[in-house]
Amino acid sequence: MARRCAEAFVRQNGYTDLPATEDSTRWVLEVGELDAWPRVLASRIGSLERKAATAQCSMRQCVVLFRVRRTPLICAYRAVTMTQVFTKLRLEPGGIRDVRCDERRA
Repeated sequence: MARRCAEAFVRQNGYTDLPATEDSTRWVLEVGELDAWPRVLASRIGSLERKAATAQCSMRQCVVLFRVRRTPLICAYRAVTMTQVFTKLRLEPGGIRDVRCDERRA
């Protein structure tokens, strides 16, 4: 369920290759995003894969990782976090680099 919620979240907020939802009540700003919504959404488009790479839930929260699509960050992920009951979704600032990815790609 966490994976499905996170995949809907990144799709609705314009991070995939699909357009963001037209329902602006679903949009969530990241830390530091201050521009008007059209600019924010334009900067996000195509930045993450549609499907989550992995998901893990604990007693307190769930973390779902998405592969970054933009080069040179092919071996990087962004994390969507949420409560254990799938509320308060947010894309965490920064990314997670897969240090072994370059080895596998060589």
